[in-house]
Amino acid sequence: MGRYKTGGVWFATIIAIVIAMPAYADTAAKTVTSQKYVDDQIATKQPILNAGGTDLRNNVVMYTNQAGEVTSKPISTTLSGTGIDNNLPTVGAVNTGLATKQDELSGTSGNVVTYTSNAGTLGEHAVYKTTTTYDTTNAGALVEANHANSAIAKGLNEHLTCAPNGVDPVSNNCWLWQINDQAAGTVYTEHQ
Repeated sequence: MGRYKTGGVWFATIIAIVIAMPAYADTAAKTVTSQKYVDDQIATKQPILNAGGTDLRNNVVMYTNQAGEVTSKPISTTLSGTGIDNNLPTVGAVNTGLATKQDELSGTSGNVVTYTSNAGTLGEHAVYKTTTTYDTTNAGALVEANHANSAIAKGLNEHLTCAPNGVDPVSNNCWLWQINDQAAGTVYTEHQ
């Protein structure tokens, strides 16, 4: 019989230890600590981020220059609209915006840019700036008004001369002109 009594004591001891273990685990919650420990622990914690009553669910959280404080910026899915100057656009918004933009134009300095029938492609015309001999390589070039005027005057002065006795003695203006065909060497006189 004594044997069974000893076993019962051991059994009771094991049961007492098992029951006492949760009480030992709770001692950390009941242990007293210093104010410094509390202050040090709280100083390393971030306050709960607050949206301030505004719906900022799609905003990006950003740092400020004050430790522990953050701000936010809205995300824009378009590059147009009001109040988007400080927003962060998505890649899709940028790609959509770029699709409607023209690449930088290239061409010859001094030439005039013209439209073509292909969207996004431009043409150009040279500007003819001589009043002397016509150059057929510039057949498609444009002429500045002052150069065109000078060329016409030069051409008229070279090919028209006042006919003999064609000057009005009162006004001193020519009333009869003749065309000099310098290539053929002949002279054509207009009728009155």
